Amino acid sequence: MPGPLANVRVLDFTVFQQGPQATLVMADMGADVIKVEAPMFGDLGRVLGLTGEGDKRVSAYHLAHSRGKRSITLNLKTDEGVEIARKLVPGVDVMTHNFRPGIMEKLGLGYDDVRPLNERLIYAHASGWGPKGPKAEHPAFDIAAQARSGLMSMTGETDGGPLPVGVAIADYIGAMTLAIAVISALYARATTGVGQRIDTSLFGSAIASQAWELQTYIMGRVRRRSGRGHAYLPTIWRTFRTADGWAVIGGVGDDRWHDLCVAVGMPELEYDERFAGALLRIKNIDALYELLDDKFTAKTTAEWIAVLEAHDMICAPAQDYEQLLADPQALENEYLLTVDHPLRGPTQVVGFPWKFSGTPARAAAAAPELGQHTEEILLDLGYTWEDINALRERGAI
Repeated sequence: MPGPLANVRVLDFTVFQQGPQATLVMADMGADVIKVEAPMFGDLGRVLGLTGEGDKRVSAYHLAHSRGKRSITLNLKTDEGVEIARKLVPGVDVMTHNFRPGIMEKLGLGYDDVRPLNERLIYAHASGWGPKGPKAEHPAFDIAAQARSGLMSMTGETDGGPLPVGVAIADYIGAMTLAIAVISALYARATTGVGQRIDTSLFGSAIASQAWELQTYIMGRVRRRSGRGHAYLPTIWRTFRTADGWAVIGGVGDDRWHDLCVAVGMPELEYDERFAGALLRIKNIDALYELLDDKFTAKTTAEWIAVLEAHDMICAPAQDYEQLLADPQALENEYLLTVDHPLRGPTQVVGFPWKFSGTPARAAAAAPELGQHTEEILLDLGYTWEDINALRERGAI
């Protein structure tokens, strides 16, 4: 059965992660995503994270962001390359790019240039800093958005400096923001019959991801780093070192306080006047954490999780990637999938966190080779083999 975005066609000019991961969502949902890349080199993400030997070398970065897409090579520095791109526009539903403002306009592929070719087109631009303001035309990567958005200021120990999140979180949030915006615009088009332009950004998405924390600060709370927990949560919310690793506990209010005391083998804490009620526990949280820190080193992570879960605590082991890849909870929900890669054979890939009962999504096994579908797409546009050979000789594809 086809996915929820079957019959949607996406013309994808995006590079690196923010844009390509958004269009990956669309591809997994069944959309036909045509990835436009420069001849010879393509998206530079193709060479990041290369593993394997010889002709079986595969880019983990490219596989993660471009599975299930079709690749066409177009030299957009040539008039013929731009002409082909414009010929593709009438046959697509969505056109995406994440270049700096002004780049596509210089190529004749801006929104005002292509809208007359397809009034139903959803034109989606994912920039670094947003379409307006003094930084609009400056480049950006994930780490810059994390820094300027204030996200880094909340990460790390209280007496330390700002730290980036250990994954490209601004890129991912930016990608999901873009995907949601495109899908919403497709829904709106089903009612209005016309397309529209969408603008999203790394910076704006990173700010939006901190809605609660930032609003709390705006309303008068002093900002402080999250350390091993969260700056603003009025409850136990913490990582604890165990005998062989780390575990986390979160959300221990008055309803769970008795059970926590029993679970950690410290019933006396329940009657300690410093912790007699949620407000007092928060006031004296550092003293409580010091006591719990000492206690948690007595057992392994697995032993603590077994005890805590038996008392219905909200808890989890702090797993590394090796442990995650074998986690039955991730595997049974297909958050991690094994696919048959054409070069590497059975290969684990990251799945998707949503499920559809009637229009299931599917993860493709491989990302396209550079220009793999160029001839196929051009033939569909009406070019002949002679035309294609001539275009290649002139460096347009």
